[in-house]
Amino acid sequence: MCGFAGRFHAAVLAPAEAWCREADRLLRHRGPDSAGAFRDGHCELVHRRLALIDLSPTGHQPLANEDGTVHIVYNGEIYNHHELRQELRARGHVFRGSADTEVLVHLYEDLGPALVERLRGIFAFAIYDQRGGRLLLARDRFGVKPLFWARRGDEWLFASEMKAILAVPGFEPALDRQACYDYLGLSYVPEPATGFANIHALAAGTTLAVDGAHHRYSTYYHARTELGTAESVADVADRVAAALLDATRRQAVADVPVAALLSGGIDSSLVVAAHARTTGAATTTFNVQFPEKGFDETERALAVAERYATLHHTIDVTDTGLTPDSIVDLLRHFDQPFADTSLVPMYWVSRAVRDRGIVCTLSGDGGDEAFGGYPSFWRLNQLYRLMQWPGWSRRLIGTAARRAAPVAPDLGRQLQKAVQLADAGHARPASLLAGLLKYLNDAEKESLVEPEARARLAPTWRLFDGLPDRVAPDLETLSRRFTESHFAVSLPSQMLRKVDMMSMRASIEVRVPMLDEQMVAHGLALRHAQKTDGRRGKLVLRVLADRWLPPRVAAGRKQGFNIPIDVMVAPGFHDLLADLLLADRARTRGLLNRAVVGSWLTAFRHPAGGDYLARISRWGLYQRVFAALALELWLRDHALTW
Repeated sequence: MCGFAGRFHAAVLAPAEAWCREADRLLRHRGPDSAGAFRDGHCELVHRRLALIDLSPTGHQPLANEDGTVHIVYNGEIYNHHELRQELRARGHVFRGSADTEVLVHLYEDLGPALVERLRGIFAFAIYDQRGGRLLLARDRFGVKPLFWARRGDEWLFASEMKAILAVPGFEPALDRQACYDYLGLSYVPEPATGFANIHALAAGTTLAVDGAHHRYSTYYHARTELGTAESVADVADRVAAALLDATRRQAVADVPVAALLSGGIDSSLVVAAHARTTGAATTTFNVQFPEKGFDETERALAVAERYATLHHTIDVTDTGLTPDSIVDLLRHFDQPFADTSLVPMYWVSRAVRDRGIVCTLSGDGGDEAFGGYPSFWRLNQLYRLMQWPGWSRRLIGTAARRAAPVAPDLGRQLQKAVQLADAGHARPASLLAGLLKYLNDAEKESLVEPEARARLAPTWRLFDGLPDRVAPDLETLSRRFTESHFAVSLPSQMLRKVDMMSMRASIEVRVPMLDEQMVAHGLALRHAQKTDGRRGKLVLRVLADRWLPPRVAAGRKQGFNIPIDVMVAPGFHDLLADLLLADRARTRGLLNRAVVGSWLTAFRHPAGGDYLARISRWGLYQRVFAALALELWLRDHALTW
């Protein structure tokens, strides 16, 4: 709901007269409703507010306790703030307004850094305690709300977006080669890395406490699978239904209208259904319509909208200009390399919501990670069986797949990848898990990155480690580790990063009932067979879908939020790509193999066909092209050289 930034020094804060105004300007999109600032000899705080709860001046930030000794800047929503307020009042605390921000200040007075353990919600905040000259930074359990920090000598810098840190006078950004090398395989930088060697993401579920010359980085939550009983999926679904209704009821509370993003998939549709069942009111819903049927879920979205009598808006992307400049602006907004092409429709729908005067929405994000919705979850079944086969049989399949690729590109490509993953998993389970979440395998990344540029850099599979090498894990163990990897790596670094940056660029907040603490706890307790039958995923949520949604939606396949970007971009985009990536002055020159990048750009000019489909899917091609483009733009913007 907001954006904030700050500087802290336990001894004496150096002057930076213009920084406060510049940080306010850079974060204005995160909070267009009001601005606030505080400064003393040790700490400076800047805040931009998007008002959703307590629209009066009592919700203004920075907000302090009664005697003005504890100050907070905060971004998020605390969904149990009413219960916490009652407890605090019973202990003698006095409240001036109804904002959840004030609950945080008083809870800190009682519990100190341990307050985070009592919070149910999405949040990032900074608390400056004048009494002891202390600073506390904190972030929610799953990383829904962002927070970045840097240390320059004994001065601590922090912000909701890195652009405010980069604006501090005299701050010199440095390149993190390992993080960028990881990015080239994943299409995002895995937290707590950012791409900058001297700026870090505060990891999900952590606090950073600075007390004088000492600091402590503490993890208060880590997503771990705790398997429940082997009961029926229908019985589990009963409890999940109750949890989803409770989560949606809590997250639909605001002093402004709350809408919903309705893609047409199961997760967002269930959230709309839960909203209707708990509030009894017709919500406003939005979906994006794409020009190719294979990418479009409008029919399913309309079916849900009709079932629950929502006030529905379909955003036709043919009316939205996908110009080279607009794409470049969106990529640059991330402050780091980021290449998930679904960022484009995420911004489009967010802007459409804001254009209609709405500033708060619900979404279905998080259901796939907790309940096994991604295709890779049910592909684990086949890969696990393939890992048990003798090496010679896998080699035969690989040979047959290569021969079939020219005739049946999708089948040939998928079979080759399956054999590669099974071989990798047989030797090192972490390589299998990493391969399921990467768009470039190790061999492809080595052909892309010049040998000198990747010298002494570590492989990406280390991020997914935790299973012993050359000890064959059972399917249940693989599935558990895969679930934990989503929460540790891809969810905060990719999915939630994209949603936050694009929604807040349009000045709206997106709430995520599927990532309610109780909902996630149910998901983390599921056994593999309760997630997938080997053909479909998200079995528990599909039971709910059968009960609450139209049949065509309940039976729908997982589609994702991708767009046919190769047929939608303006012709000038191809020239822009060549000018940026193949020119002698390219910052990626000497890092990326120009022949490989050139082959991608050539394929990208031929949308629906081409012999590249035997090696790369259309979606995979998008990721490759955008990964190179985003990295080049970022290196240029910050004058960084490999």
